[in-house]
Amino acid sequence: AVYGATAEAIEEALFLTKFASTVHWITPIDVLGYLEKKETMTNVEFNELFKDDLLEDLLNKPNVKHWNKVRMKSVEGDVSGVTGVKIQKISESEEEIIPVEGAFIYGAGGGSKPITDFVQGKVELDDSGGVVVDENMETSANGVFAIGDIRNTPYKQVVVAAADGCIAAMSIEKFLKGRKIIKVDWVHK
Repeated sequence: AVYGATAEAIEEALFLTKFASTVHWITPIDVLGYLEKKETMTNVEFNELFKDDLLEDLLNKPNVKHWNKVRMKSVEGDVSGVTGVKIQKISESEEEIIPVEGAFIYGAGGGSKPITDFVQGKVELDDSGGVVVDENMETSANGVFAIGDIRNTPYKQVVVAAADGCIAAMSIEKFLKGRKIIKVDWVHK
């Protein structure tokens, strides 16, 4: 699931269409109404909320399910990871859970502030709200590791988060096994 009505959210959802059987794009604003008004009101200049060609491309993808005027209430999960997102249509009180295996959240303002409310007071945060880690991706709390955008680095790329994840996985294995050094798969000679 991708939540947000920003250019970043659209780009992320488009990227995910290459891999996911279904991409659930959840927008709190009326994206379809925006498109309709933009087409019918030719005498009004609209500020472009996002790149319209990318928006239309996303909405025309066969594996995209758009949830228009819907709030994301929570990300659900268990020990295996993300299992769904709880949503609520803005005009209704009933909530619904969409089964998904991942959630990408892009808030207003470009999505550059990490969501760290759940760790405040438990690990050290930097001035921009990112989780502070060492070279092993370990936080100020012993045995707690953080990767990807939650660190609030200027490099907002999947490959960076993947590299962080590899470093953290090797560091976690070292931590759990009580090793002094990281076990590597191979050594240069």
